[in-house]
Amino acid sequence: IHRQTMAWIFDEYSKFHGHSPAVVTGKPIDLGGSLGRDAATGRGVMYATEALLAEYGKSISGSTFVIQGFGNVGSWAAQLIHEKGGKVIALGDVSGTIRNKAGIDVPALMKHRNEGGQLKDFHGAEVMDASELLVHECDVLLPCALGGVLNRENAPDVKAKFIIEAANHPTDPEADEILTKKGVVVLPDIYANAGGVIVSYFEWVQNIQGFMWEEEKVNMELHKYMNSAFQ
Repeated sequence: IHRQTMAWIFDEYSKFHGHSPAVVTGKPIDLGGSLGRDAATGRGVMYATEALLAEYGKSISGSTFVIQGFGNVGSWAAQLIHEKGGKVIALGDVSGTIRNKAGIDVPALMKHRNEGGQLKDFHGAEVMDASELLVHECDVLLPCALGGVLNRENAPDVKAKFIIEAANHPTDPEADEILTKKGVVVLPDIYANAGGVIVSYFEWVQNIQGFMWEEEKVNMELHKYMNSAFQ
């Protein structure tokens, strides 16, 4: 739907000003969109997580993850973290909240979801109470859905050592204070979920140049920007 809307804007503007793909980003690929744009926010979240963990002598591989939200950002983050050897042990969205201590088989879950299945009906995990998700035992917590989900009610019970703000302002100011006192490291949204807008910028650059990048180049440049921004 988003891409369709961007195509309309591009088309309408071009009617009056001639072919102008750089006027809007998030376009379909065949109308000057960028490869890698779909996964960009989730991929940026993964790069951000990698950078933060490295700072503490840790890595995605061998760490445990809890993810709230399984839309564009959450599902890509889950897949990419799984590919890097991270263990996603609990996951939830509006269609259910599930856990598996041994790690959820993310590709199998994606297949289940793409076939129209709900999280609660996935066979590779057990159903759990949604209210327990954010306070579940894990190394890294990724709120990827709504704002304000971490507040003064649940923040004292958070067991994660790191929180990656993949959603916009998932941690409210009171929770922030509580988490700081607890020694939980919170990576802010303005950085953590910037992957999408960075690749939108790359799309604009490609339109200006009239030259389309390979997906590998898009991902490599995104990695570079996320790392230098983290430093």
